[in-house]
Amino acid sequence: MQEKYRAVVVLLAALLTACAPDEVGECDPEAALELVYTADGVPAFAGQALVNQSCGGGSFCHAGDLPPERRFGAPLGLDFDLSLASTSAELAPEEAARLDREQLRVHRHRGMILEQVASGAMPPRGDVGQSVLSSVTTYDRVGPDGRTFTPLPSAGSPEGQELLRNWLACGSPVVERTVEPSEGENAAGFTVAACERGCVDTTWPAIAQDILAPSCAFSRCHDAEDPEADLDLSLGGADALPALHARLLEGTARGPLCVDDARGAAMIAPGAPEDSLLLQKVDPEALPCGSLMPLGGAALSEQRLCALRAWIACGACADPDDARCAECQREARAECGVVLDEAGQPGCVEETACPGFARPG
Repeated sequence: MQEKYRAVVVLLAALLTACAPDEVGECDPEAALELVYTADGVPAFAGQALVNQSCGGGSFCHAGDLPPERRFGAPLGLDFDLSLASTSAELAPEEAARLDREQLRVHRHRGMILEQVASGAMPPRGDVGQSVLSSVTTYDRVGPDGRTFTPLPSAGSPEGQELLRNWLACGSPVVERTVEPSEGENAAGFTVAACERGCVDTTWPAIAQDILAPSCAFSRCHDAEDPEADLDLSLGGADALPALHARLLEGTARGPLCVDDARGAAMIAPGAPEDSLLLQKVDPEALPCGSLMPLGGAALSEQRLCALRAWIACGACADPDDARCAECQREARAECGVVLDEAGQPGCVEETACPGFARPG
């Protein structure tokens, strides 16, 4: 498979750089195909990820359908949103067309992008930079064992600039989706499966920190600033975990697509996962209204669905040691493939390795 991807990237680089072969230097196809992952296991090529987390990723600066204040001076129409088109078997033709269009735009402007990054003009700096970059989805590199992760270097660092330069020189390849489409073909890039980055425990802290925060509470969806459907799933402040727990227990369906079909439905119905809208919205077999969540991220794996379902079924307690839920949660771990180590940290009964093929060096 790696050789197939390498051949495609070599051809892509040759076609796209035919008119200006030396603009950003030579192409190393293997390095251009390094895979990196978000916290919830959504893959991207390293250069693609650097553009996403530095230039907007659909949520600021070089992203479409934004109010002017979220562009922070980025010219209208100069959009570089390389987020995946789909994380399901749906073809998602509009999103695929967006990715195809903006991949080509990135490549046409490759020299300018590299110059702006090298000069320090991009990504944004100062208070504005801190504000926007703190809310963007970030990516991690995977080690040779497939199980250890380190943050992707920033685009402004020497290592990050070289990753970006080489990726641009190789034709800016992109991961388009995580599941092969049920019909049709990819429009812009490759299909690479999402990767399970560890198992989630069946307790509230794990549910909040390992499922809700990385999958739901980012800047385009359920953040604190402007949450969709008035549902803030962010973790902020000293009392973040109990505050979020309280919001979920008090929450009901408010989104325009769910008010009619699921009016009054509880976000969390302790002891009754089948009546809990939060679970229904992330379970493709139980979706009652609107779109499957999370939008723009990988669908929850069976293990994560199991952990969320078990936590609700066990009473949705906020305290992992609450006697009302603790015994049930311990029993649920076996069902959800979770094992605790000697320090009490959760892991997977059967660990899987995330591929990082074509890593440089």
